[in-house]
Amino acid sequence: MLQRLTRLTGFLRSLAIYLARPGRLKRETALLESLIKAGDLCFDIGAHAGNRTRSLAHLGAQVVALEPQPPFARFLSWYFRNQVSVTVIPWAVGANLGEVELNISPRTPTTTTASKAFVQAATHNDGFRQVRWTERLIVPQTTLDQLITQHGQPRFCKIDVEGYEAEVLEGLSVPLTILSIEYLGQTPQPAIKALTRLQELADYRYNASPGESMTFHFASWLSATEMTAWLDAGAEGQSFGDIYAVRSSETALLETLQRPE
Repeated sequence: MLQRLTRLTGFLRSLAIYLARPGRLKRETALLESLIKAGDLCFDIGAHAGNRTRSLAHLGAQVVALEPQPPFARFLSWYFRNQVSVTVIPWAVGANLGEVELNISPRTPTTTTASKAFVQAATHNDGFRQVRWTERLIVPQTTLDQLITQHGQPRFCKIDVEGYEAEVLEGLSVPLTILSIEYLGQTPQPAIKALTRLQELADYRYNASPGESMTFHFASWLSATEMTAWLDAGAEGQSFGDIYAVRSSETALLETLQRPE
């Protein structure tokens, strides 16, 4: 009974954080509309409560949302049941087709991860002091390449999978136009590893969106070396956020995203 109550509390907590906070949809769409337009195909890898899928769909995008935690996958299927532009797939995404084990925190399901290395590293991160990954679940896993074969190549791909970002990118063999990955200020190595993988696919320029600001931190977009150095130095004390990557060949887009110093 206590375990069920903990799971329910964690589930409702995620919905409150990601769907019920005033102004969140407005902030997210304001940033995303600078990157995509109506009709663009987008992937939401690690959709969780669906806030990013909601924002992308609000802008008229076609969204393929993947979420391996069964309660959240069921919720997303219900929440977007009347939106033909949204496809929900209850799978994880990684380097290979098959299955993967999730490390689940019932109390804080937003921290659920397929990365054992992330769980170990998080024990040294103050932000995860109260997190306990007490449950395990085997779930099906696909790859970005397989998703592209089935649905087409997306203009934008958001990846937020708690330290498993590089593994997701290992399953991608073609460069995408725009991506975002999560970073943690005290545990930067997963994001740095993901940047290294991106640079193996193509040359990108990078910007950060700290915390829940949904604004670009840098006036000018950085090289991979510059962004890696920023992360390695502690991300100016920012505890978490997203790194946005735009292919350096997209010069017109990058010029529109610059802001005066």
